[in-house]
Amino acid sequence: MTALLRLDATALALIAHDVAMLTEAELDRPTPCTGWNVADLLRHMNERHEAVTTAIFADTADDAADPRDGFARVGGRWLAAMERTGDTVPLPDRGAVPVDRVLSIHVVDMLVHRWDIARALDRPCPVPDRLTAAALPMARVATAAGSPLNGPDGVYAARLAEDPDRPAMDNIAALLGRDPRWSAVTV
Repeated sequence: MTALLRLDATALALIAHDVAMLTEAELDRPTPCTGWNVADLLRHMNERHEAVTTAIFADTADDAADPRDGFARVGGRWLAAMERTGDTVPLPDRGAVPVDRVLSIHVVDMLVHRWDIARALDRPCPVPDRLTAAALPMARVATAAGSPLNGPDGVYAARLAEDPDRPAMDNIAALLGRDPRWSAVTV
């Protein structure tokens, strides 16, 4: 297992733990992802993971009605697919993308979606320093000027400015267009 895949496995383990602890009532809470509640965010992650793993393993769809139930299985298949894929990952609608690029973006995505859930529930989002130290430069690269991932046609909102006085996780979220001051209490 490569160092990058280990980072990805750690990010997935952190969010999988949080997902497993969600209550039924918490699924309806709004998130920083405009128009999405926690259940919508889980379904989004499960669907994106399944789209990629299906491209590698053929049909692997998880039919869990509750998005919490399938999350760990779907994440496990993601990691197995990343171990198996080789130098590139066949992404739906994008073609072959270098595995290191896919993994670095995925690490950042999982950490920020975990941050989204924590904000939705008004809870802290502790992340090991080694993980944020690795993820912050990955987020900077993924959202650099001209990145197709940002803006109206991208998967992220327009990048917001970093602030050295904020925690690293808030800066990572800002780079993906999240307002670091967002709170479910003010929604």
